Amino acid sequence: MKKLIILFCLTPLGLNAQIKFENSWKEATSKARMSGKLIFLDAYAEWCEPCKEMEEYTFTDLEVSNYYNSNFINVHMDMEAYPGVELAEEYSIGVFPSYLFINGNGEVVHRGCGAMDANQFLNLGEDAMDDNVTLLSMENRFDQGDRSADFMIDYLELLEDACLDAERFAADYLNGLELSNLVEETPWEVFASYQWDIYSREFQYMLNNQKIYEEALGQKVVNAKLYDTYLSQYQEVFESDELHDFGMRALLHSFKGASFAGADTLRLMMNLHYSEYKENWKDYAGYAVELVGMTNISDPEQLNELAWKFYLFVHNKSQLEIASSWAAQAVDQQPEPSIIDTYASLQFKLGNKKKAIELEKRALALAEELYDDTSHYEYQLKKFEN
Repeated sequence: MKKLIILFCLTPLGLNAQIKFENSWKEATSKARMSGKLIFLDAYAEWCEPCKEMEEYTFTDLEVSNYYNSNFINVHMDMEAYPGVELAEEYSIGVFPSYLFINGNGEVVHRGCGAMDANQFLNLGEDAMDDNVTLLSMENRFDQGDRSADFMIDYLELLEDACLDAERFAADYLNGLELSNLVEETPWEVFASYQWDIYSREFQYMLNNQKIYEEALGQKVVNAKLYDTYLSQYQEVFESDELHDFGMRALLHSFKGASFAGADTLRLMMNLHYSEYKENWKDYAGYAVELVGMTNISDPEQLNELAWKFYLFVHNKSQLEIASSWAAQAVDQQPEPSIIDTYASLQFKLGNKKKAIELEKRALALAEELYDDTSHYEYQLKKFEN
């Protein structure tokens, strides 16, 4: 009977594991000064879903709760209510959840951010206790003049992990250098990893001195940086609603003098996108045919998307026949109702009514089998038959 009682007493401790949080920031700072322990500040917001996941799963992990309760003075604070608002401003907290480890003097020793599982969160706490790897120790090393490549990359990665502006820090570092020094190991590593602005002085310098860089670093390395930077800039413009037209025109203009492996493919992608944006379907068709031919696109969904736009907007028969061949290839690889429908629609536009009806009936029957919405296929079939 005694053994049963012991088991009954032990079980709830595991089930109810939880980081114990202080109720007052003032009391927490007082305890930190007296004990020499760090404050762990869980900076959250009520609307933040990852914050709730942390509370429900990670903070209730037995190993996590034991470690944090033993080593830190823990505070759980809403950054959009008093006194969290003041702390958010003082410690530049703009991402939730954020995790700050603060000493008794109010100095941030280490920090992290984002949803983490138990192991990741334990590692964060352990790093906060290790003076060799904390964010504060990295800041001190930088202030003391450490500019080795490995250190700089580690420091920038740590800033990223803390949701701090690593790219801005990298830009400030690069801005303080002579451009001729960019081929050296540390500047190049920082530039290659964190500078993605094609209009920056560093990128323009590399573009204008491409041969020098290729001789110093190798053509493959330089090509990769050029390609990735232009692609990054293109993605940024593509996702932007504001200044979209201006951004695409500026990007295409800047691309005129670029020469590197993959440049022709990127140029075609940009022109294809811009012609679609401007609804210039004649140019769109030409760019699409050239791009598929150059890159051998075989993904059925990509082929289907291109082919459907040809059905809607292109009238050149030879180009429609090319698009129909894409649709046929897509059907062979992925015979879904929407893809069969595209092939059928192109056949109809080319005047092959019998084949169009046969294909559309196949698309409709398959959609019915899959319990999909059949209204579009019924409409197309009726259109073809009439």
